[in-house]
Amino acid sequence: MNGHNGKTYFHLPESWEVIKHAVLKPEKTNKSISELLRDSIANPIGTPPLSQLVKDKKKIVIIVDDGARPTPKKAILTPLVEHLRESGVQHSQITVLIGTGTHRPVPEAEIGQLYGEALCKEVRFVIHDCHAEDLVSVGTLKHGGDLKIHALAAGADLRIAVGSILPHPFAGFGGGAKAVLPGIASYECVRDHHVELMIDKGTFVGNRESNLFLNEILEAGRLAKLDFIVNAVYDSDDDVKAIVAGHFEEAHRAGVEVCKKELGVRFDQPADVTLISAFPYSEGPQVLKPLCVSNVVTKKGGAVILYASYIKGGGFAEPLLGAFDTAFAKAGGDVKQLIVDNTRDHKPLIPGLAMDFNSALNMTMLFASRARMVLASEDADKAQAARLGFDYTTSVQDAIDRVAKVFPKATVNILPSGGVVLPIIPESMRVQW
Repeated sequence: MNGHNGKTYFHLPESWEVIKHAVLKPEKTNKSISELLRDSIANPIGTPPLSQLVKDKKKIVIIVDDGARPTPKKAILTPLVEHLRESGVQHSQITVLIGTGTHRPVPEAEIGQLYGEALCKEVRFVIHDCHAEDLVSVGTLKHGGDLKIHALAAGADLRIAVGSILPHPFAGFGGGAKAVLPGIASYECVRDHHVELMIDKGTFVGNRESNLFLNEILEAGRLAKLDFIVNAVYDSDDDVKAIVAGHFEEAHRAGVEVCKKELGVRFDQPADVTLISAFPYSEGPQVLKPLCVSNVVTKKGGAVILYASYIKGGGFAEPLLGAFDTAFAKAGGDVKQLIVDNTRDHKPLIPGLAMDFNSALNMTMLFASRARMVLASEDADKAQAARLGFDYTTSVQDAIDRVAKVFPKATVNILPSGGVVLPIIPESMRVQW
């Protein structure tokens, strides 16, 4: 299993049959991120070159994601800003808007580390606040309602979004117009969009077609007049394999195809037991994201072992754990009914809480209601795992030994890099709530 400190090894019971070992073998590019970037913005998909788009533009906003995403921000932003300067744009015309969505604000001390100390001295950095009073309405979404976005983006002459295309549990894939929704949108808009569409039948990892969750994000991109994207695509080692640039729909679609080629794994049947690593995720709520993959490749009533080699901060933060306490208390033993009721009534499980927390709550509780969950991590403890609805061990091997007592004979899926695996599954394996 892959982790942030290398590989972890284990052995399986002889009576367990591995039906899929999702080992991805990447072919490395010989180009640097800077070279990939310059090639992509000089030859964009669906738009003129960026050097042409910036002509006569006075105010340029670059929307970039926060520390919860693996985007190599400094490595992309530095040559991107340099390219803009070479195209005649002054540093004073550029604002980098950190699209935190409903996440916690990025601490000032982290900005230089994430985006580059030198760059922070050259251009203005602003952190989005989803609760700000001066957000600007740019239109209405069917499910998300009034789309209010950051005033700087609404008033810009050109909007560029920098992000990552990775499998996403709801939108199918990250990147693209997600820079707008949830990136720079109001809390209310993100809340209403997520709550209503999170368990829609088309909302699942890897699905870009007939996905209402994604379709509304694309509409947000249109309403916000997102002009250009620069999105990194990764191999299974979490290294940048390609960068796509251009129109936020057309370039994103091209990046998705690269993502499928790099990370796609076909599963023909669900297994009794799934072993999955959270790699490359390390933020508390993000560590739970790979469960959306394990959910679709594990039988109902089966078991999932989630290996989290590293959880930033040494474990799950108290606000997240407290949210699970509250949600389980509300559920009264019927998790599925609680979430279905809240979806119908357009209410998050925990009002006012960041939507990534609420999303983690919804999905983790639903997954735990259909399969036994075991967390293997030295960065958490038994009490934390129990509050998430998980069993707990400190090692993958111990988790296997425990699960083997319940499943002496089992079919098994192994996903060493669960955070980047894109499951390609038949219609029969899609989980409907």
